[in-house]
Amino acid sequence: MSDRFHHLFIKPADFEQSLAFYRDTLGWEVTETWGGNGNARGCILSGGGIRVVLSERTPETKDASGTQPSVHLDIHDVDKRFKKIPKGKHVVAPPEDTQWGTRWFVLRDPDGNVIAFEQLRGRGD
Repeated sequence: MSDRFHHLFIKPADFEQSLAFYRDTLGWEVTETWGGNGNARGCILSGGGIRVVLSERTPETKDASGTQPSVHLDIHDVDKRFKKIPKGKHVVAPPEDTQWGTRWFVLRDPDGNVIAFEQLRGRGD
């Protein structure tokens, strides 16, 4: 079993302010963007050894304590890994396909932190 850090997911209170911080203050590169023109915006920033996904809050997602993952781990076999997890209320989402083309399951730790175990698209192993 090898759970590897993939990215940190943030739904900031102020998208523009957070984007400016990571891009301008930290000097991280924006590697991908989406949304705008009335759609929720998002971007991926890279600081070299770390990636951060910023996703604009929408009226439906103003409550950042929902089931949006904060930490994403890159794993090879979602279903096999999930079978090793004891059942319980810590399971936020069992293995399922995502709208962005991956497969994942999501857990919540005792402090409410959310962790996504995600199999990246195009992975043939």
